[in-house]
Amino acid sequence: MANHFVNKTFAMRNAFIMPEKNKIQWFPGHMKKGVEQIQAALHNIDGVLEVHDARIPFSGRNNQLRDIIHVRPHVLLLNKSDLADLSRKGEIETKLTEQGIANVQFISCGGKDILKVMKNVVTPILLREVQARPRFRPDVHNHYNIMVIGVPNVGKSTILNKLRQASTTNRKAAPVGAMPGVTRAVMNKVRVNFDPDMFVVDTPGILSPKIGNVDTGLRLTLCECIPSPRVGEDTMVDYLLFKLNKSQLFQYVKHYGLSEPTDDVLKLLSHIALKHKLVMKSNEISMTGGNRYRVDFVAASRIVLKDFQQGTLGLVMFDDDYL
Repeated sequence: MANHFVNKTFAMRNAFIMPEKNKIQWFPGHMKKGVEQIQAALHNIDGVLEVHDARIPFSGRNNQLRDIIHVRPHVLLLNKSDLADLSRKGEIETKLTEQGIANVQFISCGGKDILKVMKNVVTPILLREVQARPRFRPDVHNHYNIMVIGVPNVGKSTILNKLRQASTTNRKAAPVGAMPGVTRAVMNKVRVNFDPDMFVVDTPGILSPKIGNVDTGLRLTLCECIPSPRVGEDTMVDYLLFKLNKSQLFQYVKHYGLSEPTDDVLKLLSHIALKHKLVMKSNEISMTGGNRYRVDFVAASRIVLKDFQQGTLGLVMFDDDYL
């Protein structure tokens, strides 16, 4: 389906223009406090487990945390890989290696084998890395603290829970959810391994205070790292449509019952709204004296965004322009 319309000609944008040219920023107070808490806790940390979204392996990773990463053993988990197009996985790993990241694992927290992956892959890599490097706490033996860092809503708390479940019988879980910013403070450490003892400390999701460009902001928003109201659902769908067309991912055509691809987001949303009878009464009065009706673009946008998050519209790699 992805290449079915390759030879079709339709007007497609060469670049995405953000309405009103507004940059996307989101750095609430708990993030600033989180950075301070992380810095204060560093003297007790032996290694860093960074979690990010596999659909954006480069976009949005917090520059503020680079100093933490580069001076301590570091493992990068690219989560939600079941939603990512990994046809260029080797190139992604090469690019990350060039950035100084030697340990990268693509995972999916919702996968049926995730506990085995945590127990047999992630935990051994963390132990290997922290045991191979000089200790930041030379007075402490056979006891390691790992800090989990990353931007909001990439699955940090879920991964912590999976690490714990893979190694212990303790069922008390860290809170998880689909809203960015569920974890708002550095939490108490949770044991994830015995002999040697290894504990993991969760932290709040933290973005850079300044998001570099419009593309980065929109990619973070589509991956739910930034709340959608900061951008607007219709703008998010417009950018998603732009990226799907640019990547020749046309599954949306069949899924929504279109006759051909389109680069007109209003045409797409109007089609979906009418198909699902998503109309609202308008305050305007028609010439016949009755109420006018208008399509509910927000409700139609939410249908598209839900389909995207579930992988219905195809596997994506938003950061292909980094390769």
